Parts: sequence; structure tokens; C-alpha cells
Amino acid sequence: MPQPQVTRRTALASLIAAAYAGGLGTGRAAAPERVNVGFFTETKPTMIAKGEEWFAQGLGGPITWTEFASGAEINTAMVAGSCDIGLATGSVATASGISQNLPFQLVGVVDNIGPAEEMTVRASTNIRTPADFRGKKVATPFGSTSHFRLLGFLKTNNLTQRDVTVLDMRPAAIQAAWARNEIDAAYVWAPAKSKLLEAGGQVFRTWDTLDRAGYVVADLIVVRNAFAASYPDAIVGFLKAYGRALEMWRTQPDAAAAIVARQAGVTPQVAKADMEEYDFISLADQMSARWLGAPGQPGAFAGVLKGTADFLVEQRSIRSAPGVEVFGRAIHTEYLQRAVA
Repeated sequence: MPQPQVTRRTALASLIAAAYAGGLGTGRAAAPERVNVGFFTETKPTMIAKGEEWFAQGLGGPITWTEFASGAEINTAMVAGSCDIGLATGSVATASGISQNLPFQLVGVVDNIGPAEEMTVRASTNIRTPADFRGKKVATPFGSTSHFRLLGFLKTNNLTQRDVTVLDMRPAAIQAAWARNEIDAAYVWAPAKSKLLEAGGQVFRTWDTLDRAGYVVADLIVVRNAFAASYPDAIVGFLKAYGRALEMWRTQPDAAAAIVARQAGVTPQVAKADMEEYDFISLADQMSARWLGAPGQPGAFAGVLKGTADFLVEQRSIRSAPGVEVFGRAIHTEYLQRAVA
């Protein structure tokens, strides 16, 4: 059979077609050259996908990983354009960012935190009741879900920051201050929480009472709007990678804990115990009415973000909170839908 003649016109047409197939002309590219991901060192399945490089494979490009102390820091990096994806950023920082019209969208849920973040008190201080916190020093990373919970604990127990000295510290600084006997308690997440417990701490249970009072906290996945517009396929791949890590934790918990332990600097036993405290939400369940909802139909979590923002206004952390519909519009589950399909 004779071969078709290749002319400059047909060659140009082929190049244009290939460019459109790769995303050019639509403002989208097939894969990013490099992705800036903000993360936290935590005992979670996120560390499996990070350590095994599943996230990089899903994104289709190399990752620059930057560790942050709080979601508030990720918000700042999003505005600066130096963070494309915030991995496991807290619902408090997310509610704050949406309220301030920061340039990111919510694309996934990592977990319902539950008891995984909790008040840890030094056993030698004999703190037994909320009243025993008067005159004590409590550390937490400001702008985090732990900070939100701590403020909720004070409010629901008729305590103020005149009664309790609240200190802003990153998790590593909390551990150092604890070792120097400079603080009496801390509200923080694992592995810092686990290390405080190993060093003479004990849990002062607050999470269930706070959940019932409306101080629900979760860890989320947020994406910078410009990145999402350019690389939607990369977001789908990133979510699939996390789904793979969740499946490993569900089906091979010991192997999963061993990987997380290496990434977080703890023993496999501690990693497994820490992860058992979280309620990790499957990709499919994230699209339920209880959580993010289906594309175009925001779920109940939009209301949780609204309630969180209202509390932040009351605390004078942000100036105002928009209506629940604004939070609904910031939730984009079309990527989850494709990842599950």
C-alpha cells in the first residue's frame, strides 16, 4: 500500500494535534516538571505513599517535599506560589484560607482526627481536672487543628488565656521544651505526642467532648488553584497513590506500619498504635454526603468548615466568615470521582 505523503502542512497539523492531546491549547499539560508538596512528619498512610514514591509516580513528575509546622504555614506558601499541594493540612487552616479567599481548593480528606490529636500532660503535675490547668503552660502549634481544639477546651471549661499560658511551638520545639521541663502540657499530634507520652506524659482526654461540642477536626488535601487548572490528571494520580497507601494499611497493617515507622522515626509498634487512633476515610467514602459530597453537591463537611470559620472569627483569628455556599464551592470532588472510577 502506498504511504501518505508527508508535507510541511501535514507535519504541522500533526504537531498541533499532539500538542492539544498533551494539554496545550487548553492551558493544561500532561505532567508537571516538578511539584512542590507541603507535608508533616506524621504516623499516617501518607508516609507510605511518600516513602515508596507512589505520590511522585501518580503526579508524573518529581516532588520537592517541604515540611511545615502547621496548615497556616501551608496557606502562606500557597499564596506565595511555593506550595502546589498541601498534604494533610488541617481543617482549621483550610477554613481560614477559604474565608480569606486564598488561592486553593479542597480535593480530598486524609482522616477524621478523633483521639489521634489529644492533650498530653506531664504526669508529675497531677493535672486531673480542667481547673488544674490554671497557672500551667500548654504548648501547641498556632493555626493548627490542635490549637483549635485547645482553644475549644478552654472555652468549654470556662478558662481563658489569662488562666492558662498558651505557647506557640512547632512539634520538635514542644519535645525539646518538654525535655527541659519548661511546659506542663501540650496539644499536638503523633509522633510528637507519642514521644511525650514516652517521656513522662499521660493523656488528658478531651477529644470526644470537643467533637460533641462541634470542634470536629480533620486532615485534608488542598491544591493551589493554578496548579489544579494546569494539571488535573496529576491530582487524580496523587489521590490514587494515597488510595493505594490506604489499601495497604487496611490489608497489610504490619507492613504498612514498618514503612511509616521508618519515615516518622518511631518504632513499628508506635506507628501502628498511632494509626489505629485515626479514622482514615476511603476515597469513595469521601464523596459521601457525610463528607465532601459528589461533584457539584457539597456534603456536610462544608458546614463543618463554616462552623470552624465562625469560631475563628469569634477568636479574632480572621475578620469574617462567608456563607456555607462559599465553602461548598471550594470543594472539588471531580478528581476523587475520576480516581475512584
